[in-house]
Amino acid sequence: MRSIAVFIGFILGAALLAAGQETPASFAQHGDVALTYDWVHTNAQPGDCGCFGLNGGGISSSINFRPRWSVVADIVAAAGNSLTLSSYQSGLRYRISQPWMKGPHALQPFAQALLGGAHSSGQVAGAANGSTSFAFRIGGGVDLPLNARFAVRVIQADYYLTLAKNGVNDHQNNLLLAAGIVYRWSRQP
Repeated sequence: MRSIAVFIGFILGAALLAAGQETPASFAQHGDVALTYDWVHTNAQPGDCGCFGLNGGGISSSINFRPRWSVVADIVAAAGNSLTLSSYQSGLRYRISQPWMKGPHALQPFAQALLGGAHSSGQVAGAANGSTSFAFRIGGGVDLPLNARFAVRVIQADYYLTLAKNGVNDHQNNLLLAAGIVYRWSRQP
């Protein structure tokens, strides 16, 4: 677990160093805070049949260090079928250019990769009950601006890997879908 914390600290430190570099005078620092409803498609412990969904919520925040690149911190908690899965991750987000769309209400797609930890608890968690493990998410989403401050996160879809103990391969492939509201802030130099 210590190596995960060191790795995340290295990523955030590198991002802060990059943010401190000289940027063009036209570069406006901005970021966002998003509150989302999250649905996680997960699997039962080995030997049990079927997959099931977990319902929950999340909060994420980002701050840009280049015009299209941001550092992201994300917390998600979801529960269902006697399983609670919580994660705390950080990483990078890239806002994808969309030259085919213009205007204040143009869709704003993004891609992201997050690393961190996940905590599993409950009867279905099996060997992982009450344990913390490595977690990784990669995916993206689309924001729809309503005005200069608010946007709707129309969809976010991430592959969500957790490495909780399960007595077989300690590997869970999950899918996270999210939607919610985004508050944006900006600061001119």
